[in-house]
Amino acid sequence: MLQVAVLLTALSRPALVAPRPPAPLRSRAPVATAPAPASLLGKAARMVRGDPTIQYETITCSDIDEEECLALCDEETGCSIVAPSAALRTLKIGVYFALWFALSTGYNIANKVRLNAIALPWCHSAASLGVGSAFVSFLWATGLRKRPSLPRAAVATLLPISFLHALGHIGAVVSAGAGAVSFTQIVKAAEPVCTALLSWGILGATISAPAALALVPIVAGVALASVSELSFTWLSFSGAMLSNLAFATRNILSRASMDRPKGKNMTPENLFGVLTVMSFLWALPCAILIEGPTALAKWSAATAVKPASYILQYTVSTGLYFYLYNEVAMLALNNVNPVTHAVANTLKRVVILLACVVFFKTPMTPLCIAGSTVAIVGSYLYSMAKGREKALAKAAAKKGAA
Repeated sequence: MLQVAVLLTALSRPALVAPRPPAPLRSRAPVATAPAPASLLGKAARMVRGDPTIQYETITCSDIDEEECLALCDEETGCSIVAPSAALRTLKIGVYFALWFALSTGYNIANKVRLNAIALPWCHSAASLGVGSAFVSFLWATGLRKRPSLPRAAVATLLPISFLHALGHIGAVVSAGAGAVSFTQIVKAAEPVCTALLSWGILGATISAPAALALVPIVAGVALASVSELSFTWLSFSGAMLSNLAFATRNILSRASMDRPKGKNMTPENLFGVLTVMSFLWALPCAILIEGPTALAKWSAATAVKPASYILQYTVSTGLYFYLYNEVAMLALNNVNPVTHAVANTLKRVVILLACVVFFKTPMTPLCIAGSTVAIVGSYLYSMAKGREKALAKAAAKKGAA
């Protein structure tokens, strides 16, 4: 799973052979509507070898010229249909969502295993960001992804955003280290509450009635789950809430700075890569300052129980999980509408919570289960309400421009 995600991420910006953009849709009749596998595979092999006579094109593939298909074409034999474009898009989104859920779950489990092995949450947070920084730096250095170029103004804009990104990550790791991962996920469901209140307080944004009503079950559910959580600690609750506040503020600052200079090659993937590197530079000195004096003693005690290779293996895998699940999430969410986004986010949190409960055999009282359910449903309703608001605003803007 992790290897597949690494390959998809690395190859999302191929360098050695730039992909040929699909030609505009045209009514060129394919030579074979059901091409022989040998013919299709032969063209695919020639294209991989860099044969300039083979191109992939979007063509019409029905009698009424409505269905689009992806095809491999050359001038001699015409086009061999690969698959309908709609089917390929559905398959692509399905793969993205499967990877997003799997990598998110893998990250949360690996992170807790690492924290159980050695309780250094600040150092672990910095290490995860460091692994992600090394990974994206490798992509830039090898040319697998275009290297971004940032002017000073863009760096200045990203400094507070990257600090909040680091703080949000640290808070979540501290929370997971001090309590159950499932409880961290429950409290993290309250992030929309922080976002709504901060948007109202900082930006003066209004909260619609449906969105405001959806905040009520979130608060009630988190409160109920907290008072009935068997492994409740204030440190775990505070860490998760700090993460919520930091990420909510980060998102608000990101929206407020959308019109500021961003630099060259600042795709969403590269923006996250730059934020990861800058966040690591924030997190590392914080980890040294807070946990540095006790780190060596804890390392010696931990390696007396588990081999150093075990801890290092989980450190690297956790960092890759964290970086890749965030990047795959962007790829998935860029291909769906806000409603699908809301459903996927809710399902992801449920999958992580259930997986961690099963993996770590975390006991949950009936009241805690009820509170978790109410909070997650409230988070879903809030996301749906905000998605409808965005859709209505977009439609109104189009109508005004017409």
